[in-house]
Amino acid sequence: MIGPRFQERLAKLGMRTVPDVLQYDVPALSQWLGKREAEWLYERVRGIDHSEVEPFGEAKSISRDETFPADIDDDDELRRELLALVTRAAADLRADASTARTITVRLRDFDFKTRQASRTLDAPVISDRVILAVSRRLLAKLRQARRVPARLIGVGLSSLTVDATADQLTLFERRDSDASETDRDRVIARTIDRVRAKFGDKGIFPASLAD
Repeated sequence: MIGPRFQERLAKLGMRTVPDVLQYDVPALSQWLGKREAEWLYERVRGIDHSEVEPFGEAKSISRDETFPADIDDDDELRRELLALVTRAAADLRADASTARTITVRLRDFDFKTRQASRTLDAPVISDRVILAVSRRLLAKLRQARRVPARLIGVGLSSLTVDATADQLTLFERRDSDASETDRDRVIARTIDRVRAKFGDKGIFPASLAD
């Protein structure tokens, strides 16, 4: 993850996005940053990682679920429960300084049959808006396939990476705006986190979750 001070140093050199850095080789970067930081930055923007691959290791993920005291068959109520879970999971994702590319929604039906639907995005995200938009589509897909009362709903975030580019605009335009994260989305998400850190979880929350 690139810290604020390092970002300021790069900005003074005219390097604010990945393409700005890609035009320089290691010797050029070393003149401004020193050899160690130049080599690290050169490899980072090109996705080069020399750490060992652990193919049999358990993939890291963040998940939240809720088991209902009584089965729920109302779509609006399920969407409300999903919103509460997304709010918690997205906050935990940002607190862990991570981003997620894969979003999963899980339902356990009244007869204990467990079903899930997932989507992997083009770019990693951190904001409630995008995670919720994708989660709602996945929930709708599951409900359309089998419309029966549910006793559990869950949301999972996976394909996690260190939050190194969350403050940059995406490099490519995507057709699906609901699944595309903007600077505004990230600013709002982090502002909400700061309010909650100061006033607690009830300091700010979605209006539809108000009792």
